[in-house]
Amino acid sequence: MELIERLSERLRVIALEVEAGAVLADIGTDHAQLPEALVQAGIIQSAVASDVNAGPFQTALRNIESSGLSRQISVRHGSGLEPLRQEDHISTVTIAGMGGSLIKSILDEGNDKLNGVNTLILQANVAADLLREWLYAQGWQIVKEKLVRDADHFYEVIVAKRGHKEAPYHHTGLGFEEEMMFGPLLLHQGGEAFIAKWEGEYEHLTRVKGQIAIANHQDQQADSAYGRIDQQLKRIKEALAYVKSR
Repeated sequence: MELIERLSERLRVIALEVEAGAVLADIGTDHAQLPEALVQAGIIQSAVASDVNAGPFQTALRNIESSGLSRQISVRHGSGLEPLRQEDHISTVTIAGMGGSLIKSILDEGNDKLNGVNTLILQANVAADLLREWLYAQGWQIVKEKLVRDADHFYEVIVAKRGHKEAPYHHTGLGFEEEMMFGPLLLHQGGEAFIAKWEGEYEHLTRVKGQIAIANHQDQQADSAYGRIDQQLKRIKEALAYVKSR
């Protein structure tokens, strides 16, 4: 496990969620640090590491070759899930370090590549609610959520399996939309990271709301944005109150 501990905090948390013996596809692999550490630690035996950008792809290729892991880890250049093949027999897909919107697009465009996949480990730095919406719509069950703070950035990790999509929801007393926004399991866990993330977001949105009020008080679009922010602030306040009361 020493090799796993050397990873950055956000990658370490993902690595600990990969089941022993899984056949991994790491999408947007960058330097292929995650599959490299998992194979070297003996947690998995094989993986596909892919990246759409030529620079990271070449770096990953060099790293895996220099580590002597070319037989176990196939490094591929391509967009999203497109490089995956049926004969790979992928069981777990990791997509990390991107915004929720981009991850959702990758899942949408490559949904047919997920046949046979039983676990998704997704890590969004923003807009994780879009991933929850996608998972719910596609019938995936969220089985674990973690909020990771790494180098002053927050990352929401969502682990999903094929199952009962309703299972994690409707247990907080908050609305379904609120559970989508904050994470049904993260709301239960609470913790310092959750409070820090959402108190920071509350302060940021309060400043934005004030700027809109000063600059565009008679603009219809600004009024609409003001209303949306006001609703978000209300939801954040309710979520923080829920977490702090537990």
